[in-house]
Amino acid sequence: YPPFGCMEIIQALRKINQKTAFYNIDYYRPNHEELLAYFKTNQFDVVGISAVVSTAYSYTKYLSQTIKLVSPGTKIVVGGNLAASAEILLRKSSVDFCVIGNGEFIIKDLVNTLAQKNWNFEQMQQIQGICFLDSDDKFHFTGFRKAPRPKEMVFPDYEILEADGSISYYIEDTPGWYIQYGMEIPEDMRGKKNGIIQIAKGCANRCTFCHRWEKGYRFRPLDKIKEHIKLLKTKYNGGFLSIADESFGTNRRLTLELAKFLHEMKIIWRSNAVRTSSIDKETLFHWKSHGCRAVTFGIESGSQTILDVMEKNTKVQTNINALKWCYDAGLATSVQLILGMPGETDRTVNETIE
Repeated sequence: YPPFGCMEIIQALRKINQKTAFYNIDYYRPNHEELLAYFKTNQFDVVGISAVVSTAYSYTKYLSQTIKLVSPGTKIVVGGNLAASAEILLRKSSVDFCVIGNGEFIIKDLVNTLAQKNWNFEQMQQIQGICFLDSDDKFHFTGFRKAPRPKEMVFPDYEILEADGSISYYIEDTPGWYIQYGMEIPEDMRGKKNGIIQIAKGCANRCTFCHRWEKGYRFRPLDKIKEHIKLLKTKYNGGFLSIADESFGTNRRLTLELAKFLHEMKIIWRSNAVRTSSIDKETLFHWKSHGCRAVTFGIESGSQTILDVMEKNTKVQTNINALKWCYDAGLATSVQLILGMPGETDRTVNETIE
């Protein structure tokens, strides 16, 4: 996946004329000495760290401490789902602020305040969507900020990745997913690249194993989606597309229209995450006839007991139907599972196996 979060933050800061640099640690994997040299040389006023999941805690703690070692005046801000553990981060690492939720607007307010030489914590309390420790070591959360509306959501500027030399990693020369499913690339599609796109943000459900900052499902304007896909096709020789939504298909009407457009553009595509309760047989057949070749579902469990614990709001039979319809339509698929939820037993595991 491209570093969508980092790119959105960079683009937001550039809109208010802030000078930014992108250090693509996930791609370049710098060693300790390289990290020290980079942050010692640059002495940034602010460093933002995007930490998508909780397993990033150890590295985020190490990275923040490493930065402070050579650049003690730098303010460190952490965004992403790891910020759900904001107080732990603030007390156990060298992080100064955590951003809670979508950060495109929050980061602009935070950086503008930090740019004032004599800022104080009372000013920070006026910025919605952040956590911090004040001068008395008291933890503050300033409340949730409204997520950007669909028309305010931006697509990533791939020139950021071109500038740091990582673009070919995220826009693949060979569509790995297509080959993974054992499909042979058509003659007229050879040499075409694979891109990844987010059509929408959020999910219509709130499963208990998942972490989500806000309710709701926000579908980008269809004309903007088409514009971005055309860019991937014309500028980057795109012919394959992975849709990286958390819940593709929730807006059925728009996804049917999008499938028609992708077919017109001669793009072969897949969706990485679909709720089985969001689709029917006709939808899957429509997708297949309009260029879709693979669909992935979050099946999670074959036990109704566990699905109910997860609050998936679906039935085992609904999952079975979706898999069968994929087979009937000639769509490749795979089953994503979660084991070990509270209440899991040998019986419920065996129900999943069966």
